[in-house]
Amino acid sequence: MAAVHPSQGAGAAATALVLEGDAPAARPPSALLPNWLYTAALQPADEPQRLADLRAFGILDTDPDDDYDRLVQLATVLCGAPMGALTFVDGQRNWYKSRVGVPVQQVARDKSFCSHAILEADRMLEIQDVSRLGWADSLPWGPHGPTLGFYAGVPLRTRDGSAIGTLCVMDHVPRRLTEAQRDGLAKLAKAVASQLTLRRQLRIATETDRLTGLPNWFHFEHEFDHSKPACGMVCFVRLKTINQINSAHGFRVADGLIKQTADRLRVFQAQGAVIGRIKRGLFILFFPEVRPEQFGREVVPRLAMSLGASYQVGAMTLVCPVNLGFASYPDDGKTLDEVVNAADTALQVAIEREQSMAFFDRSVDNVLSTHFRLEPQLRRALEKSEFVNYYQPKVELTTGRIVGVEALVRWMDPARGLVPPGEFVPALETTNLIGAVAQKIMERAIADWRNWRDAGLAAPRIAVNVAAAQLRDDDFVPALQRALAVLPAGSEALGIEVTESILISNMERAIEVLQQVRALGIPVAIDDFGTGYSSLAYIVTLPIDELKIDRAFVKKITADAAYEGIVRTCVSLARGLNLKVVAEGVETEAQAVALRNLGCDQAQGFFYSPPVPAEQLVKMLRAGPLGQ
Repeated sequence: MAAVHPSQGAGAAATALVLEGDAPAARPPSALLPNWLYTAALQPADEPQRLADLRAFGILDTDPDDDYDRLVQLATVLCGAPMGALTFVDGQRNWYKSRVGVPVQQVARDKSFCSHAILEADRMLEIQDVSRLGWADSLPWGPHGPTLGFYAGVPLRTRDGSAIGTLCVMDHVPRRLTEAQRDGLAKLAKAVASQLTLRRQLRIATETDRLTGLPNWFHFEHEFDHSKPACGMVCFVRLKTINQINSAHGFRVADGLIKQTADRLRVFQAQGAVIGRIKRGLFILFFPEVRPEQFGREVVPRLAMSLGASYQVGAMTLVCPVNLGFASYPDDGKTLDEVVNAADTALQVAIEREQSMAFFDRSVDNVLSTHFRLEPQLRRALEKSEFVNYYQPKVELTTGRIVGVEALVRWMDPARGLVPPGEFVPALETTNLIGAVAQKIMERAIADWRNWRDAGLAAPRIAVNVAAAQLRDDDFVPALQRALAVLPAGSEALGIEVTESILISNMERAIEVLQQVRALGIPVAIDDFGTGYSSLAYIVTLPIDELKIDRAFVKKITADAAYEGIVRTCVSLARGLNLKVVAEGVETEAQAVALRNLGCDQAQGFFYSPPVPAEQLVKMLRAGPLGQ
């Protein structure tokens, strides 16, 4: 960690290199005056390290600062000088952080005496008459700038001895400093150095992740901006099971695994990558000057192999799978924000598809972007109750009676009319609005059921679809209880339907919530049964009452014996577990007959009725059996 060490105040006069005003232009015989006073600016022997130290302070090209400005002003007053500056010597320029009487923000490095002052980092340089140096330019700031006749500068040294700049004063005419002025200028330089060091330490504290020592997002952003790459690859690394490891083994074990991950990523840092830790189990990397093809061929296999190896934390051997998301700069984003968003989109795709990695795909991003552009309209629709319930009857196959209905969401947009669910339901899921909308649908279903019962109808049980966000919500079951409390026979009004994918994604939580739901007397159905996951392996563990056979099997039941066999197996399984069976997507009489012959209990689909508004369903309830 670099820190600045100024010249010692009390010894400033003793450590000042003074070129007297009456010194000859040619080199005098005195060995006290170094060669560089008579030549153009040279570079310090430690120039690469010096520049690295300078950049570590993160001060170049920053905004004006009142504290530094006051110290420079004080230096000019103390020395009775019309000009002064806090100067940092960069590769090709001298940049003035603070300045008094200096007309420009920066000057070419070979035009400034600060470039000479840093060559001997442990003593002040005082040039009493610039004109006595044959090589010196008395108009360093251009023909219209002030004349430079006098210069005195104190180097600002880092802990390793490199000088990154100076605190200097200047005058238009030749002159000399008193011993007291030299001493005071050195002490002010010490104050500047202390300020620089303290601010750097504060910046490190606020820009460095304490657990791993890696840069946080702000430092990562600074490093990216400073490097000004022409191209490169951004990579998100997500530790997939870090939360489960934390729950099972404690936070110290999880922290140990995270620190080991950081150490593995540092190998790539040594090869030029910029690395940061965003949060608990999420890292970001930028590989500069690498194109996607080379990255996929050379870097990704090494990255995947490194992160896929087991971890040794204490006495335990652990494995923590990862998700990786990649995006190309500037192809997938012309700014850091844009390319990071692209890499995050790729990461989310990898998570959703349960893949270890994904490269950014603009076609996928276009879909997601459409979803988020729709979000303000969806929020407005939620606030203004534009989402409405449509109901599709569930028909008892043996009698044709309507014995239940499924509540389905529709959007009644004032400008567009009735919007099909395929155009907005995926956006509700992407924007995490699906839970709030599903809750509104449930509340409306209860109100409609009560209206049907009050009208003297045999109100059928209404099945509502439950989103994953609702199962994660601790208030879901209490909210369900509150909603049902307004009904005299609340448990008769509702059933809930949950897709297989939602159940399997968090089995323990699903079982816990569904048990509480069934304790309220509300039956639970698995929707789209048989289309994904290991249904037979999980079905016996779930607290459910009903299987809904997916429409994909029903559609081919009369045309393909294999599909008839699948449905037969589902019905047999349900019978063995004492579950009710409902077939979805029934479109023809032949399908209805086949399902009835196989022993299916209920069916729903366009053969009986499409989803209809509550008012139209009332007419159907009064009309009697369907499909007979």
